[in-house]
Amino acid sequence: MLHRSLTYHLATISEDGIGHAGRIFETRFGWSVREIRVLRLIRSNPGITFTELARQTKFERSLTSRILAKLMKAGLVARTNSTKDARVFTLTATKPGLALGDQADPLSIELEAMMLEPLTEEQRAAFLEMIDTVRRWVQTGYREKVAARFPEAVAGKAPKRAVKIVAK
Repeated sequence: MLHRSLTYHLATISEDGIGHAGRIFETRFGWSVREIRVLRLIRSNPGITFTELARQTKFERSLTSRILAKLMKAGLVARTNSTKDARVFTLTATKPGLALGDQADPLSIELEAMMLEPLTEEQRAAFLEMIDTVRRWVQTGYREKVAARFPEAVAGKAPKRAVKIVAK
């Protein structure tokens, strides 16, 4: 079953790709792939709130918070209190943060091209279109379908294990 599992293959591609790229980013720029991802999200969405940033990173909130604190301490990201709600702050990339993102972008493009190298141009285009279609579906209709079919998917707390496996 595992060798045919879509989620296993996606996770493997992601982890292996990040693992190889991570060493390169840390050597060249002194920042991890995940830290660069957070910076890029802020750069692409000036004024983003922490809540939205945490949602978009797909990381745990605590990890996003630690990364954000590091980026702010390094002067790559600026935090501004919202004029509408004192409990909310917005984030923007500073000039050094924008420059780092600009320096890292070509490497990301090159690594992604290398990852897709075994595919023809037509296969690449089709693959990326299919991935985008599945991504949009997972973020919209799939979520609702899973919730309707599996109510425990939206429950607040994970239930205790119902079945114990006993070795003989």
